Amino acid sequence: MSLTASQQQEAPGRLARWRIARRVARVLGQYAVQWLFLLAVIILGVINANFRQLSNIQNILMQASFAGIGAAGMTLLIINGAFDLSVGGIIGLCGVALAILLPALGLVPTIVVVLLLGTTLGLVNALIVTRGRIPAFIATLGTKYIYMALAYIWTSAQVIPATRADFRFLGTGKLLYVPVPFLAMVVVYLICFGIMRFTRYGRYLRAVGSNEVASRVAGLPVERVRLFAFALVGLFTATTCVFLTAYLSSANAIMAIEGTSFELRAIAVAVVGGTSLNGGQGTLFGSFVGALLFTVISNALNMFKVDPYWQYIVTGLVLITALGIEALRSRFIAIART
Repeated sequence: MSLTASQQQEAPGRLARWRIARRVARVLGQYAVQWLFLLAVIILGVINANFRQLSNIQNILMQASFAGIGAAGMTLLIINGAFDLSVGGIIGLCGVALAILLPALGLVPTIVVVLLLGTTLGLVNALIVTRGRIPAFIATLGTKYIYMALAYIWTSAQVIPATRADFRFLGTGKLLYVPVPFLAMVVVYLICFGIMRFTRYGRYLRAVGSNEVASRVAGLPVERVRLFAFALVGLFTATTCVFLTAYLSSANAIMAIEGTSFELRAIAVAVVGGTSLNGGQGTLFGSFVGALLFTVISNALNMFKVDPYWQYIVTGLVLITALGIEALRSRFIAIART
């Protein structure tokens, strides 16, 4: 069917508009959480002067760092196609170990031991999943309670103080007005970005998450890739534990349980940031901003003196909305690719 002269003249304009629509869809799809965070910051900054205070901004950065560091490792693992629900237990056990060993070993040796402990616990999870052929969801849920119980037994359910000044600086100190935990968060994400962008392991991690069967057929070391991913989760969870224990100046078996468990918050941060629950796709920058977004929401609720019980409801809605955001993102990207 031939086009009329007027239709032929309109065709280039329609094509240009369609290209613009595709670009808009791609930007909205890939950077939804970034736009949402920017909008939230602008609105809160305009309607509440206290939100713009330096002390409040520092508090937001500090609070975001705890879930943010944990979400970095969780992002890599979800991209690989698995979950780790044991991170709350890892924080409890590592925190207790840190508080107990700190007076005897000193600052640096204790931190090294705790990081090794966290990595080892992550490897235990990996071996149960890969060698035992147990789904990660069930295996890590079980080890969470084991790790938490060990912390309870070790401390007789007591809170262990950790009040050394040099150690507390890691949780409450600032460098050039920036909280130390947030600087650590930036370093962790740069390391993870380097792994994903510049190493063969990063390509393997994404390939296994996209299609495990095809990866096995292609000869990729699927089990070793997943084992290393769980080890990274353990390492970064222990890193979170160091700064969280320093911030609280104490440790106990349930130090990571605050209304919503740490592992669910880390997963939600990753998903809101653009990491697909189906594996194979994810963005560390999205998780970074997602951690800030969650903290801004919590900060705003506290600032407007919303009842804590209602805050739990809002947090639950945000967790549910995380999946909706992923679905919308997938639709936008699908539109952009058509």
